[in-house]
This record gives sequence, C-alpha cells and structure tokens, in this order.
Amino acid sequence: MAILHNLRIKNFRGIQNFDQNFDDGLICIIGRGDSGKSTILEAINLVLSSSWTMSFYDSDFYNCQTETPIEIEATITNIPEKQLAKYGMFVRGIAANGSIIDDMESEEANEAKEALTIRLTVTKDLEPMWTVVSYRGQEPVTITAADRAKMNVSSISDYTDRHFSLNKGNPLYTLFKLLSEDNTDVDEGNVMLEILRETKTRIDNSIANKFENVINKVIETAVQLGVNTVGIKASIDHRDISIKENKVCLHESEIPLRLKGKGARRLLSLAIQLSIANPNGIILIDEIEQGLEPDRVQHLVAILTKVTNSQIFFTTHSRNVIVELSCNNLFLMIKDAQNLSNIPLDLQGCVRSNPEALFMKKIIVCEGATEIGICRALNNNRQSLKKINLACLGIGLVDGGGENMIERAKGFNSLGYASCLLCDSDVVNINTSKEELRELGISVFDCDNGNSIEQQLFADLSWEQIIQLVDYRLQIDGFDNQSVFQSVYSQQQNTPEFSEDWYKTENKELRSALGSVSKKNGWYKRIDHGEIIGKIIFDDFNNLDVDKKTKQMFEQLSSWIDS
Repeated sequence: MAILHNLRIKNFRGIQNFDQNFDDGLICIIGRGDSGKSTILEAINLVLSSSWTMSFYDSDFYNCQTETPIEIEATITNIPEKQLAKYGMFVRGIAANGSIIDDMESEEANEAKEALTIRLTVTKDLEPMWTVVSYRGQEPVTITAADRAKMNVSSISDYTDRHFSLNKGNPLYTLFKLLSEDNTDVDEGNVMLEILRETKTRIDNSIANKFENVINKVIETAVQLGVNTVGIKASIDHRDISIKENKVCLHESEIPLRLKGKGARRLLSLAIQLSIANPNGIILIDEIEQGLEPDRVQHLVAILTKVTNSQIFFTTHSRNVIVELSCNNLFLMIKDAQNLSNIPLDLQGCVRSNPEALFMKKIIVCEGATEIGICRALNNNRQSLKKINLACLGIGLVDGGGENMIERAKGFNSLGYASCLLCDSDVVNINTSKEELRELGISVFDCDNGNSIEQQLFADLSWEQIIQLVDYRLQIDGFDNQSVFQSVYSQQQNTPEFSEDWYKTENKELRSALGSVSKKNGWYKRIDHGEIIGKIIFDDFNNLDVDKKTKQMFEQLSSWIDS
C-alpha cells in the first residue's frame, strides 16, 4: 500500500508553509477551528488526486497572494512496481531517521526505502499541474491521472455519494477490478455495456414475440409499396442502452444508498475503502464524528485503531474520539504552525480525563473539582457583566488531578498552549514547584502560603458570604445544623452551647475553624459545589477588600483571561 511519508504545503488557503513527516497507521489531527486541519487533508487529496478537471480560485491562495504559486508535495513510499519503474529516474530514499535522501548512489541510500515525490503546482492562471520531482537537478516530469490513481487516495466527506456508483476512478470500481475473477484489465472496456448488450438480446427476443403481428403487417404493407423488408424486427435502439458505470449504484432494497443519513453514508463509504484488498492506500476523513452517535463513533475509532493495512488520516472536534486514542495517534495543529505537534505519552491520563482541552487556545489548569466550579461561576459572572465568555476566547478548564497539576500545566505549556494554574498553597512540595512554572511563563494564581481554597475563602469573604457558605453546606446531603456545629467545634476546648444561629455572628476563631473543617471534610469537593460558592464569591466581589488574597487571586486570573 502507498504510505504518505512527508507532506509539504506552500501558499495554500490558511497555510503559508508546512512540512511534516508521517508514519503509517492512524493519524488523528486535532486543534481549534480554522487552525488548518481540514486544509491538510484537502492538500493530500489534491496532490494525489486522480482527476485532471479540478477548479482552483484566487481564494485558494494564502491571503489571495496569487503571485506566489500554490505548491503541495507528497513524498510516497510503497509505490506500485510499475510506477516505480516508470519514474525510476526520480526515485528518492527515506532513511531510518525519516530524512529524505536524494543521492541514491550514496552509502546511506543502501538501506533507505524507495520513494517518489509528487508535486501539485497552481500558478495565477489557476491551471493545476502534477509532476514527479526530485532534487538532483533534473526537470520535473508530468505524472498522469491514471498513475496518481494507483496511489489509491480516497476522501470520506459530505460528498461521498459518488463512492456508491460503479464509475471509473471511484473506490467501488477499484474494488470491482481487484475482485474480478478473470483478473483482466477492466479499464479497457465498459463492463456495464457488455452486460447490457447481453440483456438487450434477451429483451429483443421477448419483444419479437409480443410484436410479431405488428411486424408482419408492416412488412406486408411495405412490400406493396416496393420496399425491401428483409430483416425488419422490433428491437431496443442501441443509443438507448449507452449506460455507463456511473449509472449503476448501490441500493438497500429499492432505496439508493445516497439517500441514507449522513453518518450511514460515511460509514458505508469507509466500508468500501477498507474492503479494497491491495493496495489499501490512504484514507482521509474530515470530522469523523459527523452524523454519528457517540457510541457509534467510539466503536468506529476503536475498529480503525486495529486496521493495519491502511494509512488513515482524520480530523475531529469530538471528545468521544480523543478518549479512544493513544497519544501516539494524536497530532495537534495550531494556527500558523509549520508542522504538527505530538502529544507526549506522559499526558495520556490528562488527555483521557480532559479531552476538550486539546481544542482550546488557552488553558486554566485547576487543582481540582472545586476550582473548576469556581471558574465556571467566574465565567457566568463575566457574561452577566457583558464580558466575553471563555468559550468565545478559546479558554478551557482542565482538572489538574491534585498532585498531578504541576506536570499537567507543564505538559500543556510544552504543546504551545498559553497555560495558567489555579490552586491551593497547603502542600509544601507543590509550593516549591510553582517557581519552576513561573520560569516557564506559566502564571500561578494561588492562596496564601499554607491555605487551601476553602481556608482562604473563610478567611477573606464578608461575614454575609460566610453565612451563605454555611447555609449551602446545611442544604447538602441532608446535614442538620447541629451536626455541622459539632464538626466545627469538635477540636476546640471551649465549645459554646448550640443554637440555630451559632454561625450568624462574626468571629475570627470561627472563620479559622470553618476553613479547617471544610477542607478536612471536603465540603465543596464537587464541580457543582464549586459553582455555588463561586457565585457567592462573585455576586459581591466588588465589595471584597483589595488586600485580601481572594480578591487579588481572581482579579489576576481575570486579567490573564482577557490578556
């Protein structure tokens, strides 16, 4: 099967320069909308297209710069022998380290894989030209559409209806050729025409019987008029049976497959591709999840991970796809980047638990569920103030997983995401790691030294807000007032007498006790709890003292969001 080893793109749509090596197997390209994911797939499809009749427009040039040609180069290994022999003067080599060798007489070329580089060039006259090129000095030579078709590239998109017709150049026709029992070159003739000729003979015999009396009467009258009537018969006109293969389509019962739902059509198109025995070639799927329920797209991806005889490229915006894949299969495209970024394997756990983050521009790594909930409340507050929401800004929330948060913040930063960390300050070894994050350019928004987020809130918020926090706790899990009272005062020497409004009067020691107990007992360790206490914070945020850490922490976070 043909394998795309290297893709180079210049001046095509949203990509000015791009150069990327690929391995075989499954390649999932992810990233924010308009980052260039679909452009990469379209570039592969175009440079290896089996069509000569392809339209280009000024808008296909990067920033409509028509003075600079579009150039797309695909370096392919596992070339069919006939094509390798035909373009032998242009054979290049792929070294073990992935570099491309042009001097095929060199010693390093001895162990290299043979490859050909196909280039698509479009100048301002908008006429595409496909050539085979090397970098040894010889002039490029034109490669025919038929030879490009041998690379067997197929794109599964919204326009897959043609895949269900038996037309030359379509996957179904390729499968027909490969499964042809006599192994003849069926390109030499119209298979359906031969079938229809045989059918015509049978129909003509039936017509002759039905119209025998009519024909005899016409012959009798014609003889009287002096017309030679030898061989007159009723038959279908040959011009009415000139049906090409593209008129023969797959049906389910009496319904053409092209009328099925989008998801089913895409799956059936893919089924045709995967049925092609040899070579399987390169399959391109833009937004693999389109038209499919979450369970079916997860099943599809799980099946594709087991395919060993195809190189499959696809893009996605779906978390259901990401969680089925290893980081080895994931490649990140960032707008204006000149290549893809690999996702490190040590981020596998984080990717599985926070797949949405890979589609963001900026990431807030939250120590845990409470911080995620508070950030959601902050986002709601921003919207109430007519500020731009996090989704519009491309900012995502990631669960740092407690002690894993430092590594997760570093990992996302290494992938090129602008990252920050929102966390406690009650673990010594984590506190010592924060300086390393700051040196990497990762902003850290944390509590006063030694404080958890709960302790910080009970220390800083107004007493009215403290009452709201306790009232909310009393509503959770059916806790009664006296149980909460006893848990707060259980560690104190002088326990006051219980009353229903024991927490209604401000008390410094009570602030500290509430903070400690809420941390110890995990009062708010859920995202929905975090959203509630976040609402309590931000509903009266303007009245917080400027010297309080809570005020400073979230003002700084808000500035980072808007930066």
